[in-house]
Amino acid sequence: MRRMIQHAAALLDRSPDFFKQDVRLYELNRRFLWFIVFRFIVIFSFMALAMAKATILPYVPVSGQTFLILAVVLFMVNIFYWFSYSRAVVRADEKRYQMQVAANVQIQIIFDFTVLGYLAYMCGGIESPLVYFFLFHNVISCLFFRQIVSFMYMILSLAIIFFITLGPVFKIIPTHHFMFPKDAAALYSHWMIYSYQLAGIVAVYFIVWYFASNITDSLKRNEISLQQKIDELIEMDKERTRYMLVTTHELKAPFSSIQSYINVVLDGYAGDISKEIREVLIKIKIRCEKMMRMIIEMLQLANIGSSNAKKEDIEMKKTDVSHEINAIVRRFSDQALDKGVSITIISGDGVEIQVNKEQFDILLNNVLSNSVCYCYPNTEITISVEENDNSVVITVEDKGIGIKKEYLDKVFLEYFRSEKAALMNRNSTGLGLSIAKRIMDVHKGDIWIESEAGVGTKVFMKFPRT
Repeated sequence: MRRMIQHAAALLDRSPDFFKQDVRLYELNRRFLWFIVFRFIVIFSFMALAMAKATILPYVPVSGQTFLILAVVLFMVNIFYWFSYSRAVVRADEKRYQMQVAANVQIQIIFDFTVLGYLAYMCGGIESPLVYFFLFHNVISCLFFRQIVSFMYMILSLAIIFFITLGPVFKIIPTHHFMFPKDAAALYSHWMIYSYQLAGIVAVYFIVWYFASNITDSLKRNEISLQQKIDELIEMDKERTRYMLVTTHELKAPFSSIQSYINVVLDGYAGDISKEIREVLIKIKIRCEKMMRMIIEMLQLANIGSSNAKKEDIEMKKTDVSHEINAIVRRFSDQALDKGVSITIISGDGVEIQVNKEQFDILLNNVLSNSVCYCYPNTEITISVEENDNSVVITVEDKGIGIKKEYLDKVFLEYFRSEKAALMNRNSTGLGLSIAKRIMDVHKGDIWIESEAGVGTKVFMKFPRT
């Protein structure tokens, strides 16, 4: 049971993006998946009853073979619902999906009512605790449908209970008893017994429906309100991105001019300068270079965020992984040589993935830049490419300062730097891995880090094959 619940929860983590962008769709998806899981639990219960029927229910006129047949039928129907759900998900059409779920749930509830009504009747009708199992589906109908629809399902369940209870009384259908037939026949021989029990069932069903429908309606209103707030935050984030793009573009030009003038003075084109002034200008140049690097990375972050919001604007091309890695390695060869660091590429020949080449270049550049910067001198950086049927994993491993375990979940936050990293590279902006994470999100991939302080770091970048 625990493993089944864990698998069901894992299904939610793999929900398509169009679910995650809408709270109501996400919750609808959760409810539908749990409904399917609930039905599998019922199937296993039927199988258990089929094996233990003679011991548990000796007087019930339903054979173990019948329970087994019902389990098989329910299993086949549930598999059909699952494939139907899978097709609706692939279409990524919100209205189509909602209609598909509504139709599936309605058919499932009616089918379950039929099976449950038959079992309740065969098990003695009102004598059987199965008459209360309709409540599960009444609550489920409240989760999926409006009050009026769930009310109709509640009335339908009561109609079934009245029929299987009063049908034998009026000789419409044969009489069955749950356990100890002689005692049950004597106990349920008076009409007042039926009246009291039916009145109790009606009261319980109405009370449960009233509270469940009101609570679920309140939850649905909260979901709508939450979605509105989320939409507002998304719009604010887009506005922030636009503002960042404009601001950084405006800053880029003056800093470029400052750098140019400083280079002119340092190269002697403006005449001789004293040693003190040269030192001051060199410090200004270093600061300008850091600011320019930050501006460029902020632009990259804003552009990637904007691209993520407009997926149709991203141009994806089939790219040779080995070719791109070699190009990036050549870019860092001088810096690595100065530290005595060797960069080794393992396999990757002929491996191709669909990526945006510009973003893929930025990704590899940021990850390898960190490895070269934070590895120890005279060590080795290894880049490996592993492919399988569904994905391609690029791993960059270095022997360097590493990252403490308590920082591993923070390294992808914007502007985050550990104390040791900040001391080792004062010019770092703390945006490199944030950009890498955004790029992997755009490409529907995953990036994670394994590291040990003082030993080294492994960065894994997993791309889907298509």
